[in-house]
Amino acid sequence: MLTKIKSKIAPHILSAVAPLIQNSDDLISLLETPKKLDHGELALPVFSWAKELRKAPPVIALEFAQKINDKKIDILESVTPVGGYINFVFKTSFLQNILSEATARKNIGYNEVLKNETVIIDYSSPNVAKPMSVGHLRATVIGQAIRNLAESQGYKVLGLNHLGDWGIQFGKLAWAYENWGKEYEFEEKPFDSLYQIYVRFHEEAEENPDLNKKGAEYFQRLEAGDEDVEKIWRYFLDVSLKEYDRIYKMLGIKFDLTQGESFYNDLLEPTVERIKKAGILEESQGAQVVFVGDDLPPCIIKKSDGSSLYATRDLASAMYRHEVLKGQHILYVVGVDQNLHFKQVFRVLERMGFDWAKNCHHIAFGMYGFKDIGKMSTRKGNVIFMDDVLEKAIEMVRQVIEQKNPDLENKELVAKQVGIGAIIFNDLMNDRIKNVDFDWTRVLDFEGDSGPYVQYGQVRCNSLIKKYGKEINREFEVELTSNEERNLIKTLLNYDEVLSNAYRTYRPNVVTQFLLDVCRAFNHFYQKQKILTGDPALLKSRMTLVLNTRDVLVAGLKILGIESPEVM
Repeated sequence: MLTKIKSKIAPHILSAVAPLIQNSDDLISLLETPKKLDHGELALPVFSWAKELRKAPPVIALEFAQKINDKKIDILESVTPVGGYINFVFKTSFLQNILSEATARKNIGYNEVLKNETVIIDYSSPNVAKPMSVGHLRATVIGQAIRNLAESQGYKVLGLNHLGDWGIQFGKLAWAYENWGKEYEFEEKPFDSLYQIYVRFHEEAEENPDLNKKGAEYFQRLEAGDEDVEKIWRYFLDVSLKEYDRIYKMLGIKFDLTQGESFYNDLLEPTVERIKKAGILEESQGAQVVFVGDDLPPCIIKKSDGSSLYATRDLASAMYRHEVLKGQHILYVVGVDQNLHFKQVFRVLERMGFDWAKNCHHIAFGMYGFKDIGKMSTRKGNVIFMDDVLEKAIEMVRQVIEQKNPDLENKELVAKQVGIGAIIFNDLMNDRIKNVDFDWTRVLDFEGDSGPYVQYGQVRCNSLIKKYGKEINREFEVELTSNEERNLIKTLLNYDEVLSNAYRTYRPNVVTQFLLDVCRAFNHFYQKQKILTGDPALLKSRMTLVLNTRDVLVAGLKILGIESPEVM
């Protein structure tokens, strides 16, 4: 929406700032949002002109503001110099028209600037045969939100689930299944049973290390293509994917492609050969490595025993994603503890001469957990399952509904929408790079900074629209002049810039903060102005503002992967 305002004003003020700026596109790139709401809708910084004009920025701002004012541009309320900025305040009638045009579109805030580019996003990526813990929540919901943001910027997006489906642990599990499987309820509870034998194996291996040798033998058989072991391994994959898909459905997560680590097995040796041909593979203490600079340890491509590592696999996958899947931008939504790994991988790609390596990005995020459990470990079984967290959130919302609105229609649907939405919002409202302490009170606070608070904001809009009972078109009949109305309009107009900034920085919390700001601005408007009584023309325009607010809140929640209940 601000993009539209910039494009509208730029041609009008271009002649006033010439010859310092030659065309509208350059001018549009300079225009920015003021830090304070009362400074207007746009600001033009003039600091870069000081050297050429040999004047102080405040003097330059004063002179050019006067030139622009002399043009008497009809969509402007005022042009004011403030320090080294020229601030633009637009007429509310103009802002209302821009808002109505924007919300009338199918995908509010979307643009098609990058429609000819493809981005591949690697997210969630659980390890097969293990339940997804609450620790997997971040990789899953952050990845989905960034995927949605990428689509909002016009990218063709390929969401990829890179399963951990290879390694010695599958030899251990195959041995355990073959020897202990009959003791568990694999027919009735296949995934639970799989996790139980996983925990049991590691517990017993601590007392009997020979079990690890058995696991290694079974994995060697799997690598060699043993049909019996491979059949067990594929069973593990099938059982795990069914369980993961159930949770993904609850969370509204979607993928275009699921490829585990095993997919790249046949590409590992060709990858090593390509590195060797690039002339950068060296021997160090018996291992094959690539030296990636004095600031990083060497990247090990092959261990001294000839086995490959994660780096080899990720190099193979990166080349496959660029060369076969045609990804121009490749994103990895993986925990911050993998920072060094991805720095090494990207540096190897650069040393191989791949220009596209600069478009590979590690979207790191901090740790996530509960204060009362310490460090989670799947092997020891002291882990909080994502499934349990989601079900508990739904149950807690269900209890709130029974207490406050027992006659609510579709109670079960609303409990799921609000409970799961609360979990997603609570995660995404944090700067992804920071560690997050899980606090149920904060998650389900209907009046604080939370998902339910935002969902209730759009439900309140729905309620007002229903009470109004008349058709609301998107044309504002009269100009809205109160501070509360203007502030709400100005806040809503930031939406397209919010989406752009959130994707550019890979930070969904930019969207959550915007939605909270919209709800606060709407509540001030709701408390201060009469919305359902008064002059019919004024009332109609206020209801148009309510409709626009509802639509932006729904659109923003959708970007985050959160549903919008009709009622609460």
